[in-house]
Amino acid sequence: MFRKQGVCICTAAGAGVKTTLRDMADSLFFWGVARIYKYGTPVAATDWTQITDKKRREIERKTTAMAEQIRRRNGKVKPGLKTRGFFRIMSMMQKNGFNPRDVQYWKEKGWTAGKRPW
Repeated sequence: MFRKQGVCICTAAGAGVKTTLRDMADSLFFWGVARIYKYGTPVAATDWTQITDKKRREIERKTTAMAEQIRRRNGKVKPGLKTRGFFRIMSMMQKNGFNPRDVQYWKEKGWTAGKRPW
């Protein structure tokens, strides 16, 4: 997942867009996704047909721009400093580890000996 891009998209009839996006992005971060895109908007509707034309155009414009960014960066993403730092911490924890299978997996990959998946 360290070379993948992830997209979080959320709409809501009312509140909750921001916290939902943050929760989805946190999950992708802990999976090791290198680049995470987020788009959320309140639509004040419960069905796509109830959304105003103005709001639909805004959604279309922003999601199209996001898709273009994803296409441009395809195959060129690397994990950021936060992900690398978190990986380092997890690597140190896996040297002794709590779960023998996890410890074995990390050792087989060479990640506890300094090798990195990126």
